[in-house]
Amino acid sequence: MKYSLIFISFVLASAFHVVSAKSQKEVRIESASQFQNWCKHLSYHYFRQKQQQPYNWVASTIRQLNDYQTSGSWKINNAERTIFCHIRIGKKAKQTKMQIR
Repeated sequence: MKYSLIFISFVLASAFHVVSAKSQKEVRIESASQFQNWCKHLSYHYFRQKQQQPYNWVASTIRQLNDYQTSGSWKINNAERTIFCHIRIGKKAKQTKMQIR
C-alpha cells in the first residue's frame, strides 16, 4: 500500500511537470529575471537530453532596445560551456533563440 501511494504521487508529479513545461513555452517574457531563468531552464534540459550533468550556472542579462540577451555558462565535467539566449520583449518563451559554445 505504501509503495503504491509513492508510485501514484510520482506519476501525478510527472504529469504536472509535463503540463507545466508545455504551458511555460506559451508564457510571454516580460522581465530580465524571467528570461534569465527561462534560458537556464532551456540550456539545462538541452544538456540533460545529451546525458550530461550541468552545474554551477552563472549568467547576466541585459536589455537592449526591445530585446533581452542572456549570456551564461554551465560547467560540465570541469569544462565551461557558454550559453547565449535572445528574445524580443513580450514574445512567447518558445521563440527564444539559444546558442551554445
